[in-house]
Amino acid sequence: MKSVMPKVEIFSQGEEIVSGQTTDTNAQWLSQELVPMGFDIVRHNAVGDRLDALAALLREIAGRADCCICTGGLGPTGDDLTAEAVALAFDRPLIQDDTALAQIKAHFSRMDRVMPSVNIKQALLPTGACRLDNDWGTAPGFALQQGQCWFAFVPGVPYEMKNMFRERIKPIIARNFNLDPSRRVVLNSVGVGESWIQQRLQSIRFPDDVVLSFRSGALHIQTKLLFQPGFPEAEIRLLTNQVANAIGKPVFWIEGLGEAPADLVEVIGRSMQYRQYKLAVVETLSGGNIAARCAGAAWFHESLIKPDMAALAEQFGMKLPSLDDEACMAELVSTIAEFFQKEIEVECSLAQVWCGDAKALIDKTKVVRLHSALATPEGVFQYSCNLGGTAVRIHKMAATIALDTLRRYLCGLMTP
Repeated sequence: MKSVMPKVEIFSQGEEIVSGQTTDTNAQWLSQELVPMGFDIVRHNAVGDRLDALAALLREIAGRADCCICTGGLGPTGDDLTAEAVALAFDRPLIQDDTALAQIKAHFSRMDRVMPSVNIKQALLPTGACRLDNDWGTAPGFALQQGQCWFAFVPGVPYEMKNMFRERIKPIIARNFNLDPSRRVVLNSVGVGESWIQQRLQSIRFPDDVVLSFRSGALHIQTKLLFQPGFPEAEIRLLTNQVANAIGKPVFWIEGLGEAPADLVEVIGRSMQYRQYKLAVVETLSGGNIAARCAGAAWFHESLIKPDMAALAEQFGMKLPSLDDEACMAELVSTIAEFFQKEIEVECSLAQVWCGDAKALIDKTKVVRLHSALATPEGVFQYSCNLGGTAVRIHKMAATIALDTLRRYLCGLMTP
């Protein structure tokens, strides 16, 4: 039986990781899976294609961790050294696993291809290792106990790694470790920054056994609450509600209270389907990002994409106003939203226009002014803000802000 909080390390192998050619998303994903299970993540390790260095680190981990998940280095080429490193580190000579070899051959047969001889290497496993079947690729994984540490080795391809962790590793972990799961609640917010949220939470007292952290994404902010094992459910919900109320309208979804994770578009979609509403969009600054994010949704009806104000005004036969006239710009975007709503015959129509020199999209020191309008059965809702950064970021944030305007309307958080 293991301790309540077993120590786990994640070991990523590959020259492409340590050289910066590939971002190690596997370690991030595994940590997000292991922490709620009740593990204490103590290290992320990464080593390139160096046999001695790999073996040395494996020996170290065997003496200090309770569990280690290793990704990568199980391919057929000469730079895939994980199995050899295990053999060297723990004096476990490689032997051919006939079942593994048959599975690799069957994989190539299904693909109507002849297995290259180099793939035989993938069936060589360290003596005493337990094979982990890979139904999602060619390379089998393997697991073994060395000293105090239980090791699991899986391919570095994220699709294969994730499936093998869920289907092969988690059942073994459940048998081998006495885990007391922690609880993570994540509040997803849009339209505000991390420092703004931190300021709003200053008046809340967080218990010592609750860890508050933040994750800033390209499109939204996550406020994360990690509750230690045994934290009362009623107090989890009470504290979560306090945090949600402090942040306020920017919160669009809360994970960890029994419902599946959802992004902004999924949250919108549930309300749109419930109301049986359709959406049409007139895009300028978002450059088609709204349409791309809503593509395939039954409630998404149509999108008109124009590069700038001049093209948009010409499309609707309107006079181009002064870009510095806030009132005229607000009136123009409202008129366009209402016109498109009636023309397309939908319940909701989003329109956006922007002000500023086109050079602002390539000059990170400049900002552009975004005006959004949402025409609905209850009237027109407006929102304006400044955006800066790279052109890609501006495009994505313009789409996110427009969609959040729709979300706030659907949730009753806006007035015409």
